Amino acid sequence: GDHTHDEQPGAYQAVREILGTWHSCLWQVPGNHDDRSVLRAVFRDRVSGDGADPIRFAFEANGWLCLGLDTHLPGEVSGEMTVDQIRWLTTELADSAATRVALFLHHPPVEIGSTWMDSIGLRGRERLQEVAAADDRIRFICCGHVHHEFQTSVAAADVVTSPSTGIQFNPAGTRPNFAADAPGYRVIELLPEQFTTRVVRLPEIKYRPEQG
Repeated sequence: GDHTHDEQPGAYQAVREILGTWHSCLWQVPGNHDDRSVLRAVFRDRVSGDGADPIRFAFEANGWLCLGLDTHLPGEVSGEMTVDQIRWLTTELADSAATRVALFLHHPPVEIGSTWMDSIGLRGRERLQEVAAADDRIRFICCGHVHHEFQTSVAAADVVTSPSTGIQFNPAGTRPNFAADAPGYRVIELLPEQFTTRVVRLPEIKYRPEQG
């Protein structure tokens, strides 16, 4: 999620060009800074559905069912786990014989212990927590939104967040502020009986954010 910051077609096109040869293997879900219609228009060969409909995905690999959930809430920084998303999720789970499930969504389905970040978190997170508690095949949940790495668990699932490929946030304090950490990303490998994950950081910060 959060392919761009300004939701403009030109910015999405730039993202597509930067991704280059990776484009053919992309699976996407929107973040709070995305626009579903524009995202679909630019990545039309990788995103199904129409207009402002939820953007989600489902595929199986190495015995894992991988599901992408749409937590985008138009006009809001917070996200929402809607009843419709839960209905779709439970249907996909019921229809799959996979023994392990990985979920991907922008907003974490847990509080991360940050006053200001948790105030713009996922509404209805308890709905997803209840599904995870009822199906122990859900072993891995990966999220973004918080612009730093974090790890916890929900039921049988490990929950991780990925750092941002841009600026990093400092979860401390009561209002948004930046961290001095370098940009990074999370590498995930889903193996038949387990998963591995690690964070990779760039060696330096090229553009330093200014505190507001």
